[in-house]
Amino acid sequence: MLVVTIELVRGDCLISFYYLLILMARFHSDPRFGVPLFHIGPILATPVKFAGLFAVLAALLGAPPHAGALRRPNGLAPVFLIFATLPVLTSLAFGLPIPNDPISSFISFGFLFVCTRLLITTEDRLVRSVRVIVLATTLGSLWLYKQHFLSHVSRPDGIEGDCNYEALTLVMDLPLAVWMAAHEQRSIWRRIGIASTVVIGIAIVLTQSRAGLIALAAAGLTTVLYSRRKRFAFAMVSAAVLLLVTLAPSSLFARFHNIALSGAAQNGDEVSTRTHFELVKAGLNMIESHPIFGIGLDQFKTVAPQYNSNLFQVAGRSYIAHNTYVQIGAECGLPALVCFLLLLIQAMRNCRMTRRLSIPGISDLALAMQVSLIGFCIAGVSVTAEYVTALWILIVLSQNLREIALAKIGPELIAPVTFRKSPDLVASRRINRAA
Repeated sequence: MLVVTIELVRGDCLISFYYLLILMARFHSDPRFGVPLFHIGPILATPVKFAGLFAVLAALLGAPPHAGALRRPNGLAPVFLIFATLPVLTSLAFGLPIPNDPISSFISFGFLFVCTRLLITTEDRLVRSVRVIVLATTLGSLWLYKQHFLSHVSRPDGIEGDCNYEALTLVMDLPLAVWMAAHEQRSIWRRIGIASTVVIGIAIVLTQSRAGLIALAAAGLTTVLYSRRKRFAFAMVSAAVLLLVTLAPSSLFARFHNIALSGAAQNGDEVSTRTHFELVKAGLNMIESHPIFGIGLDQFKTVAPQYNSNLFQVAGRSYIAHNTYVQIGAECGLPALVCFLLLLIQAMRNCRMTRRLSIPGISDLALAMQVSLIGFCIAGVSVTAEYVTALWILIVLSQNLREIALAKIGPELIAPVTFRKSPDLVASRRINRAA
């Protein structure tokens, strides 16, 4: 592990603050990394936020790396700014309670946005960032193993403290581990990628999260559809499915069998699905009543029974929406929901454009990130996950990945071509679209 750590930070001290940030972000719910230190107004200061502040300072004060990629205009920053500030200002304008937790999360994501855009401008730094993400997720997965095998917890909730959020984080980082196993140049990192893929994949099954497993299935299907070697990809995905099904706890299959959207619930799993359904109806009623400004940040759980009286009859109490899109639309309004969807669309567009450039390694990493984002989009239907850190890391990195790919091609190939159609012309037009 010491050799791996030295390899990650070798030759660049300032960038190590960024690696430390994304490492600590994985453990933000851990009592040591996420421990409350003090309040700065409504903002709760934690060690993770200080790591973010130091990373931003390193990005602002450090010299740019040699041959770093040119930062190109994009819509991520202004759209994120609107998405983060509009619902906060709306809550304050209508005299609603100050949403401390969302404000704190938005500030953390803002720190992440700034330092990622400024620091990750070379392929080497990008690859090292992926390594840190995978290593952090692998280490975090070990807590699930401890809970399941040593503490005998039937549904371990992991570092995130919730099995659904833990499973979603693992699903989003698993494609990056697969990329390491297949495309890292050094054998030590390929071996780490293989080990991480196995550890993370089994950990997803241990969570017994239906949302996580459905997202994992969608990610596997996407990998097969977009892979250049479809037969090989199908064989590998099928082998992985057989392995995971063999290792899965018997109670996992019962959870999928116990899905009921109507009638009297007979067990806890049926209560869960019925509750999800009633929460979605409550959220849609909120959107219908407050389409522009929403009901206010952090207010869904409080007012949900007012918008669906059946909720208490089914669940006995109120919950958050358990649907990312409904939660954002209900609390923040349709304009904020549109901003969130635009961020997802732009991130996947960045990955698609980079993938089409067919650069060895980088294009495959773009596919891995695109698969991760698709997994989130699927899981977001049944999990309220707009504050999952892994999502925002990938959204910001997608733009850096696209810029690094264009820099690797070279400006001479990005110049417009006007003569008759040829293979070179087709490739040049593809590069122009990516630019």
